[in-house]
Amino acid sequence: MIRIDNGIALSRSGVQVYGKSTNDLVKPIANPSTAFGLAPASGGVAEIRVTKAGNGTISSPAILLSNLGISWDGKVERPLIIETFRTTQGRVQRDANGALVFGSLPASSNLAFYDFGTKGSAGTQGNYANNRYFPRSGNPSRCAPDMNPCPTTETSGIQFHAGTWRTSGINPDITTASRLHGDGDVHAGDGPPDANGNPTILPGGNGIGVPFPGSKGYRHFSNWGYQYGNLGAWLTQDTVDIVEWTGGAGTDEHNQSRSGMVAYGNVTDPATVPGTGTASYYGFAYGWYVPNGSSEASFYYGTATMSVNFSNRQVTISIQNTQTYDAAATPVPATINAMTYMGASSSNVAGYLTGATNNGILSGGVSGRYFGPVVSGGLSGPSPAELGGAYTLSSSGSGATVVGGFLARRQ
Repeated sequence: MIRIDNGIALSRSGVQVYGKSTNDLVKPIANPSTAFGLAPASGGVAEIRVTKAGNGTISSPAILLSNLGISWDGKVERPLIIETFRTTQGRVQRDANGALVFGSLPASSNLAFYDFGTKGSAGTQGNYANNRYFPRSGNPSRCAPDMNPCPTTETSGIQFHAGTWRTSGINPDITTASRLHGDGDVHAGDGPPDANGNPTILPGGNGIGVPFPGSKGYRHFSNWGYQYGNLGAWLTQDTVDIVEWTGGAGTDEHNQSRSGMVAYGNVTDPATVPGTGTASYYGFAYGWYVPNGSSEASFYYGTATMSVNFSNRQVTISIQNTQTYDAAATPVPATINAMTYMGASSSNVAGYLTGATNNGILSGGVSGRYFGPVVSGGLSGPSPAELGGAYTLSSSGSGATVVGGFLARRQ
C-alpha cells in the first residue's frame, strides 16, 4: 500500500476500497448469527494473487486479507486470512519471503499444534487459521437439526466463464469461488487426554474435530478480467469475540463481514503513458449498496465509460445504469460522473488518477490505474489498453453506502 486518496487506497498494482458490516455497532447485538449493513472502512489491505495466462484466463487465486478489524478474542487482530479455495484438506501459510506454503493438516489429537486444549485462550491463534478441514472420512459433519442438508465439503473450487472481449465484444471473463470456513474454531483439536489417556472433547463441542464446514463463516471471490486488468470483489464473514478465545468474558460472540473491490493487474509503465492526445474506454461496474447503512447489502451492476485527455491530465469517469444484479433489476444511486486528475506526465504516478465525486445523493471519491501496454488503432490515439478503478460513496445523514469498482477497455 502506498497511500489513500479520496477514500481509495493506492497500491503498486492497483487501487482498492472496502466496507464493513454494521449489525454489531449497537449493543446488545440484535442478531449475532448473521452480518449485515455496510459502512465505509479503511486501514485494511486486500492482496489478490492469481496465475494469469497470456490469453487472460486466470487460475489459482489466493486472497490475503489483513488489518480488517476482525478479532477472535476482542483484543488483537486475528491472524492473516489466506484464502485459496482448494478442494482438499490441508493448511496454507505465508513464509518469510511472502510465498505461500501448502502443507498437510495436523490430526486433531496433535495438542502441540492445537494447543488450546492445554493453554486455553493463551493458545496459538495462528494454528487455527487457514486450515481446510473438509472433506474428511470416518467423521461425518455434525450440524444442528435445523441445518439440513448438512454440508460435507467446504468448496466446489474455481468456476470460470469466458467473456466475449477476445472477439470484439465487451463482456469480461468471470471467475468465481466460495468457501465455508472454520477459522478460529478451537474444536479443530481434542481436549486434554483423560486419566486413561483417551482423547476428550473440548467444552462446547459435540464430537472430534470442527463440526461442519462453515462453523465460523464463509468467503467469496468474483473476478472480472480482460487481458491485462482485473476487477476483484471479495467478501469474508467471520465469527468474532469467540467465547473460547475471550476466556468466557461476556456474551458478545457474533458474526462480522467485510467486503471490498480491488482493481488490479499489469499496470502500465508510467514512463509510457502519453503526454498528449485523447482516448475513450468502455466497460462495466460492480459493487454493493445499502440505502441506510443497516439493511442487507445489494449487489449491483452498471456501465462504465471514461474520456481521457492526456494533455491536461483529466479523466471523466461516468458510471450509469446501476441496478441490482438480480431479476428485479432495481435502480440504485451508485452512479457517478466524476472528473479525476492523472499524475504529471513522465512522473511515477502518470498512470494513476483520482478525484472527489458527488451524485447529488451521495458523495465520495474514485481512483483508477491504467493496465497493459500503450497501443494504437481503434477510435483512440496511442493509449493504455485498459483502465480500471474503485470508488466509494456515502451519506452521513442516511447512512447509505456504496462500495464499487469498474474495468474498461480502450475503444
